[in-house]
Amino acid sequence: MIHIYDFEEAVPGASRVAFGSFDGLHIGHRAVIGKLCGYETQTPVVLSFEENEKSIIYSEGEKEYLLKDSGVEIMVSMPVKDAYAMTGEEFAKEILAKRLQAKSVVAGENISFGSEGLGIDALKEFGEKYGFAVDVMPTVYLGGEPVTTDRVKKAIEDGDFRRMNVLLGHAYLMRGTVVHGKAAGRKVGMPTANLDVAKNKLFPPHGVYGTLSYMDGTFFRGMTNIGLRPSDDDVPIATIETFLLDFDRDIYGKDIKLEIHAYIRGVKKFANLEEVKKQVDKDIEAVRVYMDGVIYNMKK
Repeated sequence: MIHIYDFEEAVPGASRVAFGSFDGLHIGHRAVIGKLCGYETQTPVVLSFEENEKSIIYSEGEKEYLLKDSGVEIMVSMPVKDAYAMTGEEFAKEILAKRLQAKSVVAGENISFGSEGLGIDALKEFGEKYGFAVDVMPTVYLGGEPVTTDRVKKAIEDGDFRRMNVLLGHAYLMRGTVVHGKAAGRKVGMPTANLDVAKNKLFPPHGVYGTLSYMDGTFFRGMTNIGLRPSDDDVPIATIETFLLDFDRDIYGKDIKLEIHAYIRGVKKFANLEEVKKQVDKDIEAVRVYMDGVIYNMKK
């Protein structure tokens, strides 16, 4: 899959386009993408609206990772401000018809686009005018309610991983680069990898989690602390620090895909280093047991 950020990079020939924020790439989005792919004469293109201010589930890089085996051939990222600064007709004419050479567009029945917040009927009208068909995807429901990005965000904020994973259709992901931190974990014999992610990334509740870290074509079990470090400093900046089990390599600068699978405990402040070490040993054992089960189920 090719990922481009500039419309000057031409989409080759006729395309079949799906557009929107695709934040979370939840099962509703996946249904749209499933309908997008499989047309031999039209290149499947996802036009993703990039949000840099409001909180997001996934960055553009994370969306790219999740789409890599979906059948989508081209992903185009467009600033959401630019998309909604245009009228609906300008967007249909200049972006869909001209820039992306769309011959068909797949859209959810409740889609909203353009500065006026136009819907599916307007998209069909513009399609007739500018030469693309519109294929409507019915809303996906789960538990009697539509699957939406807001529902996924609520599950993340609540730390409800069971509900979150069902809505997403996959484990919650964080992608970033390993950067140098304060090396606080070395004090308890537990060097950690500090992950630098998008600044507006939505975090689950602060605490300790069982995770899988993907790099260099394989994965490693880990214990990840998301949030502040009350026993180490009082800096009010949340961090993502992972201790990789049975691992001892220099991975600074590496690109890591971190899947969050289990909530272990909340954040605690300890009186001394000895208390920290005792709790860390308990946490590691809990992570081993839980993540062994996750890996066993993955291999079934």
